[in-house]
Amino acid sequence: MAAGSALRQAGTLEPLTLQYDGQWQPQTITLPEQAARRLTLVNHSNDWHLMALGSETSLRDQALMHRLMPDLRKDFPNTRLLEAGGQATLDWRFDEPGHFAMRCMRPDHQDREAPLLITVKGPAGARR
Repeated sequence: MAAGSALRQAGTLEPLTLQYDGQWQPQTITLPEQAARRLTLVNHSNDWHLMALGSETSLRDQALMHRLMPDLRKDFPNTRLLEAGGQATLDWRFDEPGHFAMRCMRPDHQDREAPLLITVKGPAGARR
């Protein structure tokens, strides 16, 4: 399951800065369902990363594709390339309640770097 929807013409969004230097700061975030944010991913490490946002299942599938086809395109709507010392933005609406993550898709990073954990809370008492 996707964590939500990439926004192409987002307009003004509430900013949320996420710092990465081998681990995320903050390490977890909680947002309400339908929250739209301009995520600014800041890479303080000395290495490049291919960060992707999604459910554990969708990220596992995407990671497998990158392991099998390392030259696979890297411009998916849920993915941002972060050069060493660089930053990127991702305008995103968190459409579904649940537990999601942001993690690096590089095969040599997938099993050794902790993800950013994202909880999206639906309205109290809502049924799906």
